Formats: sequence, C-alpha cells, structure tokens
Amino acid sequence: MAFNPENKQIKKALQKEEQVEPKDKLVIPVFNDEDERTKNYTFSLQPSVRKRLDALAKEHNFKSASKFLNELVKNM
Repeated sequence: MAFNPENKQIKKALQKEEQVEPKDKLVIPVFNDEDERTKNYTFSLQPSVRKRLDALAKEHNFKSASKFLNELVKNM
C-alpha cells in the first residue's frame, strides 16, 4: 500500500493541531458569597506572601484573604 499525499483523510490527520491546555495553569475564582458555615484554622505564611495574598484578594473583590483562599482551593 503506497502513501498517497492527495488522500483527504491523510491530509486532515496531518493538518490537525492538538490544542492541549496546560494543567498547571492557575485559575483565579470570581467572588461568590455563599452561606456555608466556615471554621477557623491557623496556618503560617511568610510576611511577603501574606502581603501578596491580601493584594490578590482585594484585586479580585474578595472581602478577605481567607475567603479568597477558600474559593481558590475549592475551585481547583
């Protein structure tokens, strides 16, 4: 069986470009206020990370950094 470059199916298969979305892309959630109860947890952050976290929360219209983190992790 010879390769026929004029075969439409072969042309189509060779021209297809697979578009794969990166799996490690961070998607920042949109503020969505829910009535689910929350619990207090304590964890440590570097001061520079905390500053950036507060800025990201404010930039995306979240009331607090903890609400921002909650939505971010929930939507992963």
